[in-house]
Amino acid sequence: MRTVAANPIDIRTAGLKALNAALGLEGTQAFLSQYSGAGDFTKDRHEFNPKTHEEIVAGIVELQEARARGEVDMAGCPII
Repeated sequence: MRTVAANPIDIRTAGLKALNAALGLEGTQAFLSQYSGAGDFTKDRHEFNPKTHEEIVAGIVELQEARARGEVDMAGCPII
């Protein structure tokens, strides 16, 4: 395995060469487009987690209370 200098430009160059070697030009472009930062995260995040902030907090509080009552373990699994 070849070591790359800890220089951001060298790392980026080596990474792009490795991607291109493994995926080809179109595959590299498709991969990098996933990380372009394009889009509207505020709008899109609801696709991944449709709950509101209040619903998430209420769920955490409910889980903490169930743990305090001994109903669930640290992972939220029921204690039998």
